[in-house]
Amino acid sequence: MALRIFLTILVVAMGVLWFYAFFLAPSGNPDRMEDRSWPKTAQVLCLDAHVDLALLPTARQADTPAERAGDLDEATVIVRRLVDDLGRIPGGTVHDRSLVALWLADWEIYLTDRVNHAERLRTEGDVKPLLTALPSGAGSVLERMNGFARVNDFEACLDPGDM
Repeated sequence: MALRIFLTILVVAMGVLWFYAFFLAPSGNPDRMEDRSWPKTAQVLCLDAHVDLALLPTARQADTPAERAGDLDEATVIVRRLVDDLGRIPGGTVHDRSLVALWLADWEIYLTDRVNHAERLRTEGDVKPLLTALPSGAGSVLERMNGFARVNDFEACLDPGDM
């Protein structure tokens, strides 16, 4: 009898859980910004930065790691300006602004990774970039940063991919 009562309670609890999941729980991605004008403005700024970055030599065009470091420094100046401009975009809900603040904090870490990589190119030679890992160890800050841009449809704001 106790087993029958236990199983009945278990089945009812599972039913309530699934009812909540399908009909009552909020849907959508929690990283999706409510104010859709912010991502549109960000997309334009990022596209402009890509135009400037395209004028610089690519990594394959550098003859030495030191030359590559100099090119990376120039590109980092453009990316720095972009991040500063993104931080000045007005608007968004309170939640949106908190999401953007976290995203821009990831960009700051990425900028530090770029500077460190350029320094390593000068001192250690031809090395691969080291990207800051997430505290959980599941991926890098770069992946989280790019994920936010994808979720919010401003894919021009993915990392430049030039490291």
